[in-house]
Formats: sequence, C-alpha cells, structure tokens
Amino acid sequence: MLRAPLLAALLGLAGPHAAGSSGAPDPGQARGRVVILGFDGADANKVKELMKKDPERYPTFKKLAANGTFAPLEVVVPAESPVSWASLNSGQNPAETGVPGFIRRDLSRGFVSPGFGHIEKKDAPLEQFEHAPIPSWSPATSAAVAGGSVFLGVLVLALVVFRRLALAAVLAALAGGGAAFAGHQVRALLPRSYPHTANVNQVDSFWDHAARAGVPCIVLDAQQAFDGPTTPGAKVLYGLGLPDARSDLGQWFIYTTDPTEFSRVGKSTTTAGTVYRVDDDGGVIRSKIYGPENFALQQELQAQYDALDAESKASPSLELSTRKEQLKDRLDQAKGDGKYRSDLNAGRVTVDLEVRFEGEKTRVRIGDQEQSLAVGDWSKFYELSFPLNWLLDVRAITRVKLVQLKPHFELLVNVLDIDPRHPPFWQPISSPFEFSAELASDCGLFETYGWPTLTMPFKDEKIQPEVLLEDVEFTEEWREVLTHERLARDDWRCLMSVFSTTDRVQHMTYQFHDAKHPLHDAEAAARTMTFFGERIQLSEAIPAIYRQMDRIIGDVLGKLAPEDTLLVISDHGFQTFRRQVHLNNWLAQEGYLALKPLTKDNRNGLAFVDWSRTRAYALGLGFIYLNLQGREPSGIVARDDAPELMDEIKKKLLKAEDPDSGERICSEVYVPRDIHSGDHLVLEADLIPGFKAPYRVGWSTSSGGFYAPNQDGAYKPGPICSDNDSNWSGDHVSMALSDVPGVFFCNKKVALPEDGVRSLQIAPTVLKLLGVPIPAEMDLAPLEIAN
Repeated sequence: MLRAPLLAALLGLAGPHAAGSSGAPDPGQARGRVVILGFDGADANKVKELMKKDPERYPTFKKLAANGTFAPLEVVVPAESPVSWASLNSGQNPAETGVPGFIRRDLSRGFVSPGFGHIEKKDAPLEQFEHAPIPSWSPATSAAVAGGSVFLGVLVLALVVFRRLALAAVLAALAGGGAAFAGHQVRALLPRSYPHTANVNQVDSFWDHAARAGVPCIVLDAQQAFDGPTTPGAKVLYGLGLPDARSDLGQWFIYTTDPTEFSRVGKSTTTAGTVYRVDDDGGVIRSKIYGPENFALQQELQAQYDALDAESKASPSLELSTRKEQLKDRLDQAKGDGKYRSDLNAGRVTVDLEVRFEGEKTRVRIGDQEQSLAVGDWSKFYELSFPLNWLLDVRAITRVKLVQLKPHFELLVNVLDIDPRHPPFWQPISSPFEFSAELASDCGLFETYGWPTLTMPFKDEKIQPEVLLEDVEFTEEWREVLTHERLARDDWRCLMSVFSTTDRVQHMTYQFHDAKHPLHDAEAAARTMTFFGERIQLSEAIPAIYRQMDRIIGDVLGKLAPEDTLLVISDHGFQTFRRQVHLNNWLAQEGYLALKPLTKDNRNGLAFVDWSRTRAYALGLGFIYLNLQGREPSGIVARDDAPELMDEIKKKLLKAEDPDSGERICSEVYVPRDIHSGDHLVLEADLIPGFKAPYRVGWSTSSGGFYAPNQDGAYKPGPICSDNDSNWSGDHVSMALSDVPGVFFCNKKVALPEDGVRSLQIAPTVLKLLGVPIPAEMDLAPLEIAN
C-alpha cells in the first residue's frame, strides 16, 4: 500500500510549500552542473543483489553506495514507463500530467474500447506546424504573393532595360501571371492535414522551468516529452512516444524464401511485423520496401472525387459516372479501402529492394544504395527517401541483417527510423526542430523511433535472442556517443540522458536468467555470445546489462568536476514474469462481470460483456473500471454505491489465490482517486491491482479480452491464472510497487526521507540544485543534498 506521507503529499497536504519553499529565486543554492542519467527499468533490488553477489564487477555502484547515496526509488502508480517518466520529469502525479498508461479506456465512440493512453494518433492541420518548406498561406494568397512579387520585379527591370512603360507592363503581366499560377500550383502540393502522433502529456518538465529561468539544458532521449512547444534554452531529443517514418509504432519486416510462408503481399505478425515471401529468380530477389502511406495523394484524389461527385449530381452522365467509378478505384487503392482493404501495402510509397547472391557475399541494394553482407552481418544505415509529391518526401534510415541463406534465404529489415537530419515538419523529433540534425552532424546517424531495439520480433519468435542482444548493443553504443559528445561541451548546466537497454534486456531475457520461469530451457540459457566485448551465456544477459550501466555511470562520473552533481534514476524496477492473471476471468468468477456466449470472434475488445448485468470490467495493463451510471454508455452502478463496491473488489483481490498453487496473487491494490489529484483523474482506472511478483496482468486483459481457450471446438472460460508462455518474460506493469522499486544514486550524500525517495522528488531536486524556483504545481519537496 502507499504510505500515508505520500498520500498526503499527492493530495496537496505536503509539497514544496509545506517544506518551506517560498518559490522565490535562490541563486545561492546553485552549485556546479547537474547531470541526470536515466536507466529505464533499472531495479534497486537487482542492483543490491548484484553488488552483494559480485561487488568487484560493479565498482561504480559500490563507489556511489559507499561515498554518495544509493536508495530504492518509489515510483508512481501505475509503474508504466510513459506514466512514470512524465511524472518523474515534471514532479506531478498522473492525474496532473494526463498520462494514465500505455492503454486506457476509450468511451469516445459510444461504447467501451481500449485506446492509446500515452499518445494520440490524429490528422493535424497544416497551420499547426512551423517548418513547412514553403509558407503555408492559402493557395490564393500564395498566387497573389508570387504573382505580385514577380510582376513588380519584372516591371522595374523591363523599365530599366527597355524604357517603355507599355512593353514593361505587358512583360510584367505575363511573368506575374505565370508566377501566380506556379505559386498556386506549388502551394497546392502542401496537403491540408498530416498524420501526426501527439503527446497526451499536459505539463512542463523540469528542463522547461530551468531553461525559462536562464539555465541552459540538454536532454537526450527525453521520455514522454515529445510534441511540445520549443522552450528557448532547452535542447531536447525526443524519445518514448515517437513513431517511425511510416507513422507507425515500430514496424519491422522479414523477407524470406521459406516455403511455409505463402504471402507475397505480406502477412502481419502478432505485434508490429510483416513477413514477405519472396522468390529467388536465378540468384536475384526483387521486392519492395514499403514506406509511409501517400497521404498527399489521398487528399488530392479525394478532392478530385468530391468535385467530380458534385458535378455528376448536378449534371448526370454516363461519362461522368465512368470517370467517377475509375477515380473511386484509384482513391480506394491509395487509402487501402474497398477491395484493397486486405492489402497491407495499399497506398504506400516504396523503394526497390534487390538481393544478389554472389559467393560468400550477398549484395543487398535498397533504392540506390548497395552493401555487401555475409550471413550474420548487420548492414550500416541505408538512407531512404519516400517521395509523396514533387515538394514533399519522407526521409528514413534503416539497417538490415542477413539472417541466413540456407535452408532458405531470410533478411531482417529493421524499423524505418525517421532520418534525424531530415525529420518531416509534421512530426518533429527534437526541440528546437533542427537539434536532431545538429546531433547527426556531430555524431553520425542514430535511431529515432521511440522504442528502439528488436523486442517485438523476438516476442513474435521471428528472431533469435542473440540478434536481439546485438541490436541492444548497437542502440546503447550510439546513445553513449551522443551523451559524451554533449557532455564534453560547455554550453549547458543541466544534462539528462536516458538509456532504455536495461528495460529491453530484462523484458526479453528473464526466461534465461530465471530457472523457475515456465519457458526456461537450460540448454538455451547456456548458449554463449559476445556482448559488449564480453563472452556471456544468455542466462547472464541481465547481469551483463547492469555491468554496462555501471560502466556508463563510471565513465560519466569521471568527467565531472567536484562541484557537479550526478543523479542516476529509473522509472521503475523489474521482476520475472512467470504467471499471468486474467482479470476479466476473475471478475466473471466473482460475479462482477456477466458474459455473453463466447465465440471465436467476441473474446477481445470487451465484445463478450453483457453490460446489463456487469458491475466491473478490466482492460489495459491491469486497470479495473466500474460500469458506472452516467459515465459508461451502459452503466448500471450508481455513484453512491461505487465506494462500497470498490472496497469489496479490493478486499477480494487481496485474498485472491492462484488455483494451481493456492498462492496469493495480489499484495497491493491502488485506488487512484485516493492517491492522485488533478484535472485528468477521470482518465485513470477505478482500481489498479498490484500483483505479487512473479504475477502480472494477463495478455488477454491488455486489449479488454477474456481468456477463453478452444476446448473441444468450443470457447470456454479459462482459469484466472496461467503460465506466461511469451518470450516477453520479465515485466513491471501491474506489479506491486514494493516489488519493482526504481533506483536512485547520487554522487553526494542525500538526507533520505524516512519513507524513502520518491520519483516525484526528482524534478524539484534538480531545480533546487540549479537555483531555480520550484513551481507550486510540483507535488513534493526536493531532497536535501550535501555540498
């Protein structure tokens, strides 16, 4: 359970003001520079375990614990990355940030369904963006400006040359008319709206406050901090939340001659991958790389169709009807509608892919770039351009791996990252806009998708764990390059850099590390590979990534001056994930959720729910909602009855047992309305279980599903608990906060609060170190750090 002081603080009974902070500037507090290193998923319990077991292999952890400060970091509810980072960066609880989780309940369509909780996918108008290649005036204004400017210029020039007003006026009129037409046509190349991934975060981060107070800041891989206004004085490279160059969430691709794969137009995997069957034609394979949808063409064709439709209604004719039918087919193809709905590639801009087999080397050409690879090789970045029209294109970079040639060919094409040198103006990847290009110029190309590393292909069992770890090493190395390049400069006083690889390795390799995991295979766990120059077994991948964390901290620490302060933090901890809890099955078993007859098609998206008899349901990563009158479309629970019902469900959760073992599955239950306060509380769940590790919310619940395996041709309710049979074998979401504490290190002595260090204290602490007034909206007082 959350401690009383934290509850009081979040309810506004404690905080900067209660701690005696007047909010006035205090330059005397500023001393040296402040560096914050974030390690996604770094777990305090695991750090303690590793230091105790093998202290000499973690010298920086040991040094900081002895000479500075090491403590668990209590994170906010729920322990999900976008929620945690938004609160950690801002010092405000989730009801204030507006970030409830990766997934949330969506009521906007008149029924209950799962929706994104940390991002919003939408079409945004041109006027929203600042960096279009030409002025975003209307076509008429563009024509007037272009025509008028050329008319005046030619008129003056012609008068000077010919000294005849009439001739000059004629020439100027002709030139101005042509320029006006060209201006109108060029402006028409800018579509009215753009596919945009927006951030739901509603608050400023500590670096915004610091920069406005005159403290220059650098933030690298800022989590859940994209899509905001530029704050002068803060240079921010965005991270978690950013889409790929296709405006997707990390699409990856496999091209294979595997005869068991039949789809030459692509078959989707369970997450975000596409597998293409290709054919070897005399030692040559030809295919396509499928980039973004051509939304510019879609809008152009839609405008033409609408005009033709209006004309045909006003003056019907067979000719117009035929033209309209042909145009509708082109429009459907561009949008992937109608008969093209099942085509994964409809409307997408492409570049050519060609593979030639030549002895020990294989030549892989994408677009106009070619590289030679041997089996097992990763390519360097390919630099791709996907033209939308004469004026607009989408620039991307990607790497490929030649996985094998026998018994069949297989090529892995990684995510199409937005090229940091040329981000699309409708999806900035840094603030200011040009900062990503500056970094690429100074450091070379780097990945930009908000969830780098190949976790999903491994989850889908399409790559081996060694391939995943190779990609982890690549990701961590370029992030180190960016960090040290900026660290060496003197144009900042606050620098934050976040590394995500601790999280990714633990998500995917706990099955090798944990001998009790249901997927543990001793032979597989004993396989060896080279990881950061060290020969390790797969079972050692987690300790090995913590050794890299230790090394990175040590390298940065060695470059700081005595007066500088180093903070090391994480957004949450980690645990092995052995057993999954199917929350909707439990709610049905306890009589809170009523079922319709189960079929193959209604087990997901809450389609199985009989709302007329349902009092509570679950969706997302462990969120329980009441079917509340006046809120849910078919709500039956009166608001006056809600507190008693929530208390009843909470008590039953704390007593719930795994039917296979009799073990208690839940050690904490959180009621957001009791611990959070803010304008966005309505976005949060009514109850959030804190499962006792190694239990976690079941995969079925994430999409609002019901665990109903096929039993003798019928879909029947499954048990409330089952083994986790996914390569995604470690986790933190829906687990009790006491089981997944984050880490807190400081190179100086910190006066630790009696109830521990909390993530909401990081932002005010950084501002205090920088001598910046702490905003009243921050929930907690800063930590006291010795000089």
